Amino acid sequence: MSPRARVVVVIGGGASGVLTAHQILRQAGSPVRVRVVEPRAALGRGVAFATTRPHHLLDTRAGALGALPGRPEGFAEWARHRDAVGHDDFLPRSWYGEYLATLVGEAEHVRSEAVDILPEGPGARVVLANGSTLDGDRVVLAPGASPPRWPAPLRGRGRRWIGDPWARGALAGLRPTDPVLLVGTGLTAVDAVLDLGAAGHEEIVAVSRHGFLPLAHDVVPSGPRDLEPPTDPSLATLVAWSRRAASRAGDWRPVVDALGPRADRLWGALSEAEQRRFLRHLRRRWEVARHRMAPAVAARIDELRSSGRLTVVAGGVWAARSGWRGVDVHLADRRIRVGAVVNCSGPAPFVRWSHNHLVRELLASRVVRPGPLGLGLESGPDGSIPGSDGRLWLVGPLRRGTRWEVTAVPEIGEQAAALPGVLWPTGAPVGV
Repeated sequence: MSPRARVVVVIGGGASGVLTAHQILRQAGSPVRVRVVEPRAALGRGVAFATTRPHHLLDTRAGALGALPGRPEGFAEWARHRDAVGHDDFLPRSWYGEYLATLVGEAEHVRSEAVDILPEGPGARVVLANGSTLDGDRVVLAPGASPPRWPAPLRGRGRRWIGDPWARGALAGLRPTDPVLLVGTGLTAVDAVLDLGAAGHEEIVAVSRHGFLPLAHDVVPSGPRDLEPPTDPSLATLVAWSRRAASRAGDWRPVVDALGPRADRLWGALSEAEQRRFLRHLRRRWEVARHRMAPAVAARIDELRSSGRLTVVAGGVWAARSGWRGVDVHLADRRIRVGAVVNCSGPAPFVRWSHNHLVRELLASRVVRPGPLGLGLESGPDGSIPGSDGRLWLVGPLRRGTRWEVTAVPEIGEQAAALPGVLWPTGAPVGV
């Protein structure tokens, strides 16, 4: 009798799920069937790459965005077949979704939402929103980043409160004559500003605790500067090295680019107290420097600020109250009335704040536990979920805490590539 195909159920059809499915199928040494659970109509899109707006650009140059380890040029090569583009171009994010879709291979798309996982026997059973179930020998959680959570004291309801700027048509119903408040000043807010600016809005206010917008890529890449961070530093040593290196290089960008590929190792070398100190004092500064705006996007943001159509305010929101004429908002330095408040705060930083139904269910049933510092889910160095006897695995942003750099596609690609080799012990029986 021929061996029974092993079944791997991958939950999530964004970048994390597609790259996981691709690597399992590519590296399969025995018959394997991969089923990807994703409610969206197409695999590979996720939140980041589902947009079809041409002004939503990737925040990294094409030549550095290959999704497969050892092939950083993979995306740029694919894009050159689509159009005449260069290694250093910043391309539309929708293109990247198309690129990821080419990697799906023979994975089966199960168009539904997973609402629970029940470890049973040697495998696990995935419960879907429609009441049906899927059985898998292994289940890989790859749901992407957690949805945004309204910051306190914002708990409004109704049409003036937009909790998800990525929902279809979320910003379409806003009148251009009404001021709009964006809560958050990261890349999500940048996208919303571009959309509102294109729709003719004349008064956009973006607010966050620090008021930091993402920094911009240089127009012409500076190239490597042979910067080598300390191998086993304390947080203070690392900060001091970064300042000296930026001074010598004459630019902060090469320093951040040198730290990025080493971020997981450097993060793991810090004590828990140092990691907490980083989260409290340096996290936002790192994020705005690491995840930067494309030059064309930065130029458009500068234009909107210079014209007075966009105002960035630090200090957060002190209070907000809905009325029939709008939402009255008390900021640190002003009081304003807006037609709508849009939650652009980005993914929930702590896993217990997550609005992901499956994650909340698994935490409640103690199938999974919060990871270090509560940033993601607890997992082993290889991505295995403790207590699951090798049945449940984790890929992507929910590994934050154990690792630090878990949202950029190249790092997700490395996680996915390492997974097939550890899913089953060498020589484990397949069954007939």
